Amino acid sequence: MPEPETVRNAASPESSRAENSVRPSKKLRKEGIAQDAAAQPPPGRSAAKPAHSVPEEVQRRFVQIKNRYYFPDGARAFTDRGTRLTTGSENTEVIRSLVRIAEARGWSEITVRGTERFRKEAWAAAQRVGIDVRGYRPTDFERTRVVRAMGRQGPGPVQDSITDGARPAAPERPETRARDNRDGLLTGKLVDHGRATYHNDPHAPMSYFVKLETSRGDRTVWGVDLERAFKEALTKPEAGDEVGLRSVRQDPVKVRTQDRDEAGEITEHDLETHRNRWIIEKRSFFEERAAAARTVRDTSVDPKKAVKQHPELAGIYLQVRAAELAAKQMRDPQDRELFVAKVRAALADGIARGEPLPAVRLRERATQRTSRTPGREPAPVRS
Repeated sequence: MPEPETVRNAASPESSRAENSVRPSKKLRKEGIAQDAAAQPPPGRSAAKPAHSVPEEVQRRFVQIKNRYYFPDGARAFTDRGTRLTTGSENTEVIRSLVRIAEARGWSEITVRGTERFRKEAWAAAQRVGIDVRGYRPTDFERTRVVRAMGRQGPGPVQDSITDGARPAAPERPETRARDNRDGLLTGKLVDHGRATYHNDPHAPMSYFVKLETSRGDRTVWGVDLERAFKEALTKPEAGDEVGLRSVRQDPVKVRTQDRDEAGEITEHDLETHRNRWIIEKRSFFEERAAAARTVRDTSVDPKKAVKQHPELAGIYLQVRAAELAAKQMRDPQDRELFVAKVRAALADGIARGEPLPAVRLRERATQRTSRTPGREPAPVRS
């Protein structure tokens, strides 16, 4: 998680935590909009709303102790300092609540400080309710996305969370899974990705998330392995790119979990679960892989011609050839044909899913030099 840009005063009891803040702009503070609810409004501006207003929906969501607000489990949510709202959290609900408070207090323009993610989320939430923001400069993609979301759904996009693995006091929990995520391909525009506490829960361990804008709304995927998937992505997707995300397999893992009994006592035990192994690439990558898979499935395509067209398939065709040699030991011709067909189909399915292609060893590569196009190097492959 990025370090804050603003740190609390050392005298504050919260000084050890990062401070993200929302406050009325300097212009509004000079006009007295935030400080004096009874003051006459400047010419052309409507009367100010109560300086310490907190919407009822926010009051219901959190537990208030003086000027501090907590989650029901006791975790600190934010502090209301009157003309400044501060938090050490990047939780989406906390950020939206701060913006709702700003709206209730008539802050038509706010200044945000803190981590980049906090400022970005606060800017987006404020835009949806018509509040101008200082302290964050959005990209063209972020501006367009907010406009589309407002036009399509009104204030705020619909969020859908996808998780994998185990999460009681460890990595992740199998909560919600998308039907198009397990065996298919989840596609959309890449909005954001990075390390964060699981579901932005301050008590949860660190995980990794990917947020996509899809035709069905925003989808947020959580998974420890997503960080590796981004580092190893061949197409290096960035925010605004059309991407595809897929779980290519599930690896068994054992994690430590906690259970709380009726008396409130906590016990720990091992939990056997799974962890998804992910792949994320630009959508064009999966389109090219689909074309390569069709080539492998087509038995009428000469292997040498196929490798010239798709150099990255050299290792695949070596495996097909190995299957053909192994099949010769079978007595029944139909069994030999069926065996090779199944191997070919399995290899093609792996290609289409985006799984790593088998690398060609140096000795094997030397035997194929005569069949390669001069000056053309094979495309990069996953190994």
